Amino acid sequence: MKPIRLFRLACLVATLVLTTLQLAAAQVDDRARALLEGFQTPTGEVVDTLDQVMVMTIFVGGDEQVVRTRTIIDYVGERAAIDTEVAPGMSARVIIVGGQARMEMAGMQLPMPPMMADAFDGIFERDTSGILEDGAVATYDGVQAYGGLVEGEQVTITGPTPIAGIEGADETRMLFDPQGRLLAVVVETGEGLMLTVFDEPFQGNAVVGRSATMYLLQSGGPERFATMTFEAIRINEPIEDGTFD
Repeated sequence: MKPIRLFRLACLVATLVLTTLQLAAAQVDDRARALLEGFQTPTGEVVDTLDQVMVMTIFVGGDEQVVRTRTIIDYVGERAAIDTEVAPGMSARVIIVGGQARMEMAGMQLPMPPMMADAFDGIFERDTSGILEDGAVATYDGVQAYGGLVEGEQVTITGPTPIAGIEGADETRMLFDPQGRLLAVVVETGEGLMLTVFDEPFQGNAVVGRSATMYLLQSGGPERFATMTFEAIRINEPIEDGTFD
């Protein structure tokens, strides 16, 4: 795969752990509903501001590419600043304010590439009270395993699941452990079937980053594609003046 395609895929998959999953009227069987509803934020915590750093390591033909991204979001004011270091001395900054997005690199303002704009669509959604949108269908598939990497109770969601930026994500598979915590997510991408296995099973707010390893599922077996490590996570703390200028 070409590096630009890999970087694009990394950006799109990374949005998975920052994207809201919303519940509305849908066709859901009983076991699927129990797992999906059990995944809801148990504390009811509302995230007004989020400041977190993600380090993504992408594996390409024996080489490693490290991408470091700091994301600062003001959900109340719908403002965001995303700083990404794609290589030593090369960084890009995305600012979203008032419904408008702009990108800066090397001190110059550049047009926002469409795929980047798509990746940040829905970034201000923070209601994790559900999983499905209108018209979606969720089914319980029993216990499923993938490549010896993860095994759990699977729910398949078919329909307009709002996982921003992942093209063709008309079907999403979510794997849960016996306690109803999310173990992994499987989606179809332009590069093939992508399995994201979280380092720690979790319940809770889906807008907060969760460290994970991503694999491309191929006929010859799973191929480790990337790791995501989230660090320096700050929730509902003051944001420094000038952040969104």
